[in-house]
Amino acid sequence: MVYTDIKLLKAHVRADDFTDDDDYLLVLLEAAEAAVVRWTNRSIVELLSDSGCGFKSDVQQAILLLAGHWYNQREAVSSATLTEVPYTVQALLKPHQRLGGEQ
Repeated sequence: MVYTDIKLLKAHVRADDFTDDDDYLLVLLEAAEAAVVRWTNRSIVELLSDSGCGFKSDVQQAILLLAGHWYNQREAVSSATLTEVPYTVQALLKPHQRLGGEQ
C-alpha cells in the first residue's frame, strides 16, 4: 500500500501531464516508503502526520527525494555523472531514526 499521493511525486519529477510511467512511479513510491521505514526503524503509523493527512512533512520530502532520485537514475551505474542519494534525505530522516532494535 502506498501512502504518498502519486500527484505529489509527479509534480516533484515534473511529469504532471505524463501518464505512461504511473505504474513505475507507484513502485518507486512503495520502495521509497519502505526504505524510510527501514532506515528510521519506525512503523508507518509513527511517521504519519498528527493530522492524519499523509506523512510528516520532512518524511514526505525524503520519500519524494528518494523516489525522484530513483526515477532520474534508473540504473545502478550510469555513464553520466555518478550521483549519490542526496545527503538531504538523511538530514530529513535523522530526527525520526530510532536507534537500537526496539520498535
